[in-house]
This record gives sequence, C-alpha cells and structure tokens, in this order.
Amino acid sequence: MRKITTEDIRTIGIFGQSSTGKTSLGEAILYGAKVTRRLGSVDDGTSILSSSPLEVEKKVTINLSIASFDYGKTFLNILDTPGYDDFYGEVLSGISASDVAVIVIDPLQDLGVVSERAFSDIKGRKIPLLFYLSKINETGVDIDTVFSRMKSAFGNVVPMTAIEGDDVTHVLDSGSRYHKDLVEAIAETDDELLERYLSDEELGSDELETAFYDGLSHGEIMPVYMGDSPKGVGIEALLSSIVRINIKRDGDEPLGFVFKTSVDPHLGDIRYIKLLSGELSPGSTLYNCTQNVSERINQIYIIKGKEREEVEKLPNGAVGGLVKLKNTHTGDTLRGEKGEPLLPKIDFLAPLVSVAIIPKEKKDEEKVMEGLSKLHEEDPSFTHYYDTETKQTIIKGRGELHIDIIINKLKRKYGVGLTTKKPRIHYRETIKRTAEAQGKFKRQTGGHGQYGDCWLKIEPLESGGGFEFKNAIVGGAIPSKYLPSVEKGVKEAMAEGIDAGYPVVDMRVTCYDGTFHTVDSSDIAFKIAGSLAFKNACEKANVTILEPIMSVEVVVPEEYLGDVMGDLNSRRGRILGTEMDGRFQKIKVHIPEAEMFGYSASLRSITQGRGTFTQEFSHYEEVPRELQEKIKAQSKSGHQD
Repeated sequence: MRKITTEDIRTIGIFGQSSTGKTSLGEAILYGAKVTRRLGSVDDGTSILSSSPLEVEKKVTINLSIASFDYGKTFLNILDTPGYDDFYGEVLSGISASDVAVIVIDPLQDLGVVSERAFSDIKGRKIPLLFYLSKINETGVDIDTVFSRMKSAFGNVVPMTAIEGDDVTHVLDSGSRYHKDLVEAIAETDDELLERYLSDEELGSDELETAFYDGLSHGEIMPVYMGDSPKGVGIEALLSSIVRINIKRDGDEPLGFVFKTSVDPHLGDIRYIKLLSGELSPGSTLYNCTQNVSERINQIYIIKGKEREEVEKLPNGAVGGLVKLKNTHTGDTLRGEKGEPLLPKIDFLAPLVSVAIIPKEKKDEEKVMEGLSKLHEEDPSFTHYYDTETKQTIIKGRGELHIDIIINKLKRKYGVGLTTKKPRIHYRETIKRTAEAQGKFKRQTGGHGQYGDCWLKIEPLESGGGFEFKNAIVGGAIPSKYLPSVEKGVKEAMAEGIDAGYPVVDMRVTCYDGTFHTVDSSDIAFKIAGSLAFKNACEKANVTILEPIMSVEVVVPEEYLGDVMGDLNSRRGRILGTEMDGRFQKIKVHIPEAEMFGYSASLRSITQGRGTFTQEFSHYEEVPRELQEKIKAQSKSGHQD
C-alpha cells in the first residue's frame, strides 16, 4: 500500500433498492480504476463486491462489501450495501462508516422503501449525499417523471450531469434545460449569491462551482448524476465530484468506530473500523470505551472484496480490518486513551419475523448455538434465544429472506441440518368469575402422617393485574407458618395451567379457612392442599384462554391502503386508525400474535415490497370461543400448528 495522506481518502457508501444497479456501479468504478481486468457482474458470478457463495447462488447482495484501492491520486473505500429491507442492518453499518453517500436510482423502477429509508438515515447523519441515475439509456426512461418522483420523496434534488448516448454533459457548464434549476439551488445556499441571483446579476462559473461543492459538503445540495454503468458512462463525472467534497478530519489521537464484523475461517473475527482521527499501527494499544477494556492492535488489513492486504499503518479517514481483538464488537468505540464521548452505536432495527429451529440430530444442538452466536456477531440485526416456556430455540430476523439466509449459513458454515416450525404462542389462562373451594390432603402411612386443609376464594383481576395472595385466616384456623406453603402450592398449580396447560394470570387468591393437625400437618401437606383447592375452585370459575395482542404499525403507499386493510381484517386485526405519514399512510392496528406469522411476506407481496411494519407486544385478550377448543386440542397433542 502506497503512502496516502488523509486528504486523499474518500469512503463512499453505495445505497438503494435491490436491482437498481448498486453493485454494477461499484464494479464499474473498480474496472475504471483498473483494479479489475474485466467488468464484474452479479448475474454471472464474477462480481468482486458480491462474492460470497450465497450471493453468487442467489444473485443478490446480502452482506456489506468493502473494496479499498487507488483511483488516480485519491484512495477510495467503496462500501456496497444490500438493497433488500431484510438486510437493512448492513445498510446502517455502511451509513455509519461513509464520508459520502450515493443513492442509486433505477429510472424504470419505483424508488423503493430501502432507498427512502436510507435517505432518511443518511440525512440524519448529515453525510454529503449524491444520487446516481443508473440505466439511463434504457428504453422507456422518462427523466421528467423520474425527477418528479424524486423531488416528491427527497426534496429539491437537482441534475448535475445529463447524458445523450455516451456523451456526458456537465449542467453547470452547459445550456442544458436543467441549468437554471441548478444555479438557483446553488444560490440558495449563500445569502449573498441569492441576493445577486434575485437581482438578475450573472453569477460566475467559478464562484458557482465553489458554492456548489461547499453546499454539497454541508448537505445543502443534493445533485443527481446520470450514467450507464456497464459502459462506464458517467462514472468519472460522479467520482470527480466526490473527490472534491471537503471531508473534515482532525485530531491526532486515534479514534475509531467498529461498523461491521465478519468471521473468516483462517483469521477468525475481523472487526472493520473506520478511523476518524489519528493513525493506527500494529503493536499499539487502544481503549475500547464501550466495553471498558484495552485492546492490543495486531495485524491491520485493507480489504478488496475477498482479498486482504496487510498494512503497517492505517491513516486518519481510512477503513481497515482488525483481527484477534478479544473484547470488541460491532458498534464499539476505540480510542487512544480512556475518554468520552462514545460515538453513537448503530441503531439496528428490531427483528420482525420469528421461527423455531430444531437440529435434525440432537448431537448438533451445541454446534447450532455456537453457530448462532458467531452469526449474530456478523449480523447484530438478527437475534436468537432459547424460550424456556415453549422449549424452543427461536431466531428472529427482518423478514423471511433474512431468516432463510441465516439458516442457510448455519448449514453451510457449521454443517448442521435444521427443520423449522412456527414459534409456539405464549397463551395464558384466567378466570371470569369468583369461586370458592376446599383442598384437603390427608395421608396416613404409619408413624407421622400428612395433613393439610384449606379453603380458597379466587377472584378475577383486570387484564395485567397479575397475582395477589391474601391471608384472611382468623382464630388460628391455619397457623401462619403454613400460609407461604399454601401460596406456593397455588403458584405451582397456576404455572401448570388448568384447561390447556398455559400459565394462569390475573387473579386474587384468598385463603380464609382451613384446619390443621398438631402432629401430621407440614409444609408439603399444605402446599398440596393449596394446589388442590385452587384447581377445585377453577372448575367453578369459568376458565378462559388469553392470547397476546400485538400493537402493529403498517406504513404503505396510499394506493395499497385498501388491500392492506383487507388483509389485516382477515387476520382478526382491529384497526385503531390511519394517518398520513409523508407520502404514505400509517395504519395502527391490534392483531393477535398468532395471526402475524407470515405477515412480512404477505405485506411485501401486496405492496410490491414498498410496505413496512413494526410490532410490539401490547396486552392479552380473550381468545374467541370458537378457537379455544382448537388451542386446547393442540396443547393436549403437544404442539401448536
């Protein structure tokens, strides 16, 4: 690696919806920089940036890919990100490490939810932003329609280049019909320029160019570049603008942010760091401010797809891979010494889809858990846990494709066969009326016997009321020392369930009478008596089954509103209201958790991938009577559908 200066470095994040040409743009840049001898392609498996076996097989970008290389006098780090919402965690990692963001738009496609979400997150980070219209020479492209859609979604975007065939025109230097819009946008970034512009004073090209790059560097101008990546048309104009963006870098002490992790079969965990100040060399020690530990820096690599090059120094602004760090994870802040503040962690979106996994062979259980932990290190946007209530291992991801990729990686990397099932629902049982009953346990087995006798009153509490146990014994009918045992017996019976085997909730239990034996009474006898009394009372208390209700927000383009609401109603959803959210409709709805399985795929199908949703647990409600018998039957058979 040649000696490079901080001013030469640019880290370019490439973002956008799937199939817009993001990876094709990255490959065209690599080819133009003579990093590759042929133009890489996702479709034929020759891409440098989408090169994992799964990406080659599925012809889709799954992971954030990095390529660092010389481009003229500049040193570029390209971060190519996925375009599926399922892998949006990788997009967030890319945004956190980018100096400059390029959102790729296919002029023949809808803008897409990933492009719009990335736009919002990029603006939130105040990163200079450019747009690249790919496939500009495709038949049927209507530039005016594209700009109308973009302005509606993103605000005042302005063309910086125009293309006819293979000829690229710089709008600022030409008589293009876009020239006036661009000059006006530039003038609006500077009060003096705007005053002169409104006074019809002609503005010089040099001062307009200077103001343009100043406005671009501060996120005040969002220029649009046009191109044809497979032909290399428009690439140089895009990169020449990126190189001129002023990236502020300062500080002599090392300060870096770990934005991604990958697991290499030979090197182990590779932590990818964006160095924000100072320099980094092997043998130095950094302080992990997030974990409060020191980390010795070993080998440092720069990355070019699958290839790695070991380097002796990582300069300010560079992106590199660090190995053999013991306590560092994605999202951690590393610096030269203890200090504050921490850099903002990556706010990965909550996983939405759950599935239970079962190893085909029991001997693989430990290997599965080890594999899941490693995969979570690489992809923190998915989670996994063992559900002690349902006795299932659960993995949760952004969507069905995300889950499919996780399972595929487990099979490929760790050699384990898996089957999947729906996660079991955490149903609950409760009572609907007050009841009283006796529980009496008496056993004589020679010598001391066992004797416990209690009367309990059970009463329903409002939803979420929990459990209350009251002592209403008077006159010493039961010695107070035995009351905790009665309560313990009740709690154990509640945990076992009554009709369907689900935990019982939301009730008050009052022990108000009973008898005891001075010799034969014991804690165990009163625990059994308490359990019997509880079960006897429940037989009279109209037991019912409760199901978890999710609070769901669905955001969709207005044209899909009717179909989406129809689907929600078919899932026993209760619509709470709708409201406008920018150009979208936001639907708030309560839906039983049992009806949410498969919803991600359904919403994607209905809205052509443009709908999104979030969900969280809200409360429990009674299951409709016609469904309760089915749930009881499933419970008795040992499974849920």
